[in-house]
Amino acid sequence: MVDLEVLLGRRFRPGRQDVLPAVALFALGTFLYVGGWYPFFRDVHTLALWHVSAPWRLIPLGCACAAVLVRRQLPMPALGAGLLCCAVDVMVGFSISMLLVVSELLYSATLHASRRASRGLIRAVIALVVTATTVLFYSVQEWQVVVLIFLLMLTILFVPVWWAMTIRQEREQVEAERMRAEQQATIAELDRRTTVSEERGRMARDLHDVIAGHLSAIAIQSDAVGSMRGDSQDVTQVLRSIRKNSVDALTEMRAMIELLRGQDTEEQQVSQTAPARLADLGVLLDSARATGLDITVVAGDPDRGEGRLTECLPADLPASVDLAAYRIVQEALTNVTKHAPGSRARVALRAEGGDLHVEVTNELADTGEAPLPGSGNGLLNMRERAAVIGGTVSVRATGACWLVHAILPLGTNSPLGAEGEHGY
Repeated sequence: MVDLEVLLGRRFRPGRQDVLPAVALFALGTFLYVGGWYPFFRDVHTLALWHVSAPWRLIPLGCACAAVLVRRQLPMPALGAGLLCCAVDVMVGFSISMLLVVSELLYSATLHASRRASRGLIRAVIALVVTATTVLFYSVQEWQVVVLIFLLMLTILFVPVWWAMTIRQEREQVEAERMRAEQQATIAELDRRTTVSEERGRMARDLHDVIAGHLSAIAIQSDAVGSMRGDSQDVTQVLRSIRKNSVDALTEMRAMIELLRGQDTEEQQVSQTAPARLADLGVLLDSARATGLDITVVAGDPDRGEGRLTECLPADLPASVDLAAYRIVQEALTNVTKHAPGSRARVALRAEGGDLHVEVTNELADTGEAPLPGSGNGLLNMRERAAVIGGTVSVRATGACWLVHAILPLGTNSPLGAEGEHGY
């Protein structure tokens, strides 16, 4: 348990800024008493209840100066002690020395006390000045004396309180600005961390979507080469596909590394990391077919069968929807090559009710080959990509098939149906 005396000693130990004013006020008051310059009026004894010599007046002055030592730690009790000493001094003839000490205690109490106490002190001083002036106006016949005493009270009582309140308000404004700056810095840091986290998540999704698809295709195609016998044309085609997937994966990874390093110019970064589009889906489908998948593409009305993919793409397709749809198809086909290699799959895109519907369906038939291991991030990435643009992704089994269905809002209710020139 902490010793109370030690705690009080640490709290009320006067510092240098407390001792110097107390000593200076006591020395100045003593000098005025010794020189006989301490009374406000020519004959101070005419207003005193008791007549004492100057050395006896040092006792209340010393007590008031002792209160100055704790005026910052205990502002209101120090002021009360000073006023008590002032009352004693009034009884023996009010002096300039005591008035200087009281002014210092008033200033410190207004500056260091609580806000409520400071406001109450200001009201009390104003009421005292107004009341004293009114009483003097009706009791003293000479108005010059009333004006003189009024100005004296303003100087000794009101000015220290007003000055302290002004300094206090400035300090509070500075503190409020400091706290506001700290809050803004905290908010900026949180925004920065959120931005960094989101950017890392986006890069992780892009890296997973791009690299995982290429590497899965490479793994399956490499395994397929070992089972081929005597058909050099098929072997050559598979090896070309392996090389293309490898080069594409290295290019994407190099572009991302250079982007993180910040070493490329803006034009180089844009050219190397340009987002994929549905119009370029043919390359992705060819790579998936090279792994052994039998892929059918349905554009627009599902009853039409295989058609042109670009028939369901509007001329003003939002870039965010274009990229999200491409990545969803890419991830879905990657999962098919991992978990159902050699199966049949169908990619369907259609516009319905202002939304772009993307469906990837594949058979769940057992091919006898062990599926490649997965991290489980693919489904999460697809849902996150759709959620960013306000869409949804559902994944479920439908009979003997597995269905990935994404609904991506286009931001318009106009029907789609602009025909393209090339199909897959």
